[in-house]
Amino acid sequence: MIEVHDKGDGVYIIKIVMKEVHTLDVPELKEKLQETIIDKGIKKMVVDLTDVKMITSSGIGIFLNINQSLKSQLRLAAANEEVKKVLDLTKVTSVIKLFKSVDEALTSF
Repeated sequence: MIEVHDKGDGVYIIKIVMKEVHTLDVPELKEKLQETIIDKGIKKMVVDLTDVKMITSSGIGIFLNINQSLKSQLRLAAANEEVKKVLDLTKVTSVIKLFKSVDEALTSF
């Protein structure tokens, strides 16, 4: 479901290893992400969306929630055109920065 990569200094890359983030997946994904933030002491997070081909609005809600808990230190990276369109339509990209690559997102901190 997720892969966790420690970049040091409280910065983590979380790769979502799911093709589709549906409403039914949201509670489990949200719980895993929140547990990871607490367990690892995450201060800044890049969510790698490379594998995600489709996402629902409730999936997007997770990102808004996490962004708030991380005091706007969340970045999204590597979204495909379909996911990017949903993020733009829901105005998530006006709140959370979206980057073309994980490396670009990391250098934004």
